[in-house]
Amino acid sequence: MATGPIRAVVWDFDNTLVDTRARNLSVTRRIIESVTRRSPDEFAPLRSLAAYDAVIHHTQNWQTLYRVEFGLEPEQVEEAGGLWTRFQLTDPTPTHWFTGIVEVVRALEHLPQAIVSMNTRDNIRDRLRAADLVGAFELVIGCEEVQYHRQKPAPDGLLHCMEEFEAVEAATVVYVGDHPVDAECAANANALLSERGATARVLAIGAMYGTAVRDGPWPIAPDYMAETPADVLAVIDSLAGTIELV
Repeated sequence: MATGPIRAVVWDFDNTLVDTRARNLSVTRRIIESVTRRSPDEFAPLRSLAAYDAVIHHTQNWQTLYRVEFGLEPEQVEEAGGLWTRFQLTDPTPTHWFTGIVEVVRALEHLPQAIVSMNTRDNIRDRLRAADLVGAFELVIGCEEVQYHRQKPAPDGLLHCMEEFEAVEAATVVYVGDHPVDAECAANANALLSERGATARVLAIGAMYGTAVRDGPWPIAPDYMAETPADVLAVIDSLAGTIELV
């Protein structure tokens, strides 16, 4: 059970708020070509959006993806990570907000909201400006602000949000993400809060409306599943019936 009022809503960005699959595929193709000096078409996961989407959602994180699917050595993985921000900011591939998600974000403006993402902060803010949503999010934590080895599923970015929102005691934070790594991040945050004796809890919502895994259970199941963006709001509203909003 939640241990306090809903204090904040924290969102993943890629494929939770915005469909970024095409751009991420383009960026990954450029990174792999730069690091390996090989054509990205030599790698099966990079030949189509469907292939990329399938493999990305069965891989714990991008480091594992690069190591297992592309055969990169540890130093190459680190090099690839260093290229992500620059290539994201220069890639022209369009992205789009999921239908209905902007309305959900605006409906939740009575609560503090934040984004914790492995995308770049500037890229995220660019998309927020395009949707006139900059003011809807009090915090945006991109990949630049979390140490390379402490990105999701490590809970550092999520816990930082909770601390900024003073939501580590007698509070509930809702975390929305499309990938199993997001549910694992929430679970890791809860485990660390428990170890510290904190009374807050993170409730995870799996965003199934975009590109989430549908052909099998998540290793760590979210507390709730959202088949549409409106379902995110419905879950939070249902919690508000038993947990006083602040």
